[in-house]
Amino acid sequence: MKKIFCTLGLLCVLLFAGCDVEEMSSLRDISRPYAGEYKCQKLSLGGEDMLSRFDYLKLDLRASGDFTLKYADTEEGKGEYSGKYEMKEDAIIFRADAGGEEKSYPFRYEKGAVIIELPFGGKLLLAEFRTG
Repeated sequence: MKKIFCTLGLLCVLLFAGCDVEEMSSLRDISRPYAGEYKCQKLSLGGEDMLSRFDYLKLDLRASGDFTLKYADTEEGKGEYSGKYEMKEDAIIFRADAGGEEKSYPFRYEKGAVIIELPFGGKLLLAEFRTG
């Protein structure tokens, strides 16, 4: 009986506090299961495999909403880019500074993979990042 009153009390607090249950964060937003390190599994430019030109390509998604893309290519060395990200149902939106202006880049997020598709030098760049 006490459990029922506690549940009803919590429901009343939510209703009368002006909380909209539909606007509350989901468990996915709170737990951020997508946070972690992703390694590039596929990389192509215009259908040509480019992954062999890199020692590594890593995407780190932190629970804080920050990301870092780290790379080491076989010719020029190491580098990284950082910014913010936001998860939407089946998309990830990266925000980063590009020449003093913030740019947003939305990409697909499906089955635990970040899929990047964008035109680059008149060709399609395709990259797939996965955990593990």
